[in-house]
Amino acid sequence: MTDRARAIWRRSRRFYMQDDGQLTIEWTLVLAAIALPMYFVFKVCMSLMAAHFRMVSFMETVPFP
Repeated sequence: MTDRARAIWRRSRRFYMQDDGQLTIEWTLVLAAIALPMYFVFKVCMSLMAAHFRMVSFMETVPFP
C-alpha cells in the first residue's frame, strides 16, 4: 500500500468514526442501494408506458371499413 493510500485510509476511518461521518455514509449507501436503481426502474417503466400509449393511440385512429 502506498503512502497516499494509507493517508486516504486513515482519513476515511477517522471520518467514519465521527457521528457526522456515519450519517453521511449511511445516506450515501441508501442513495446507492435504493434511489439510483429506482431511477433506472422508473425510466424503463416510463418508456413502456409511452410505447403503450402510442399503441393505443394508433389503434384508436385506425379507420375501420
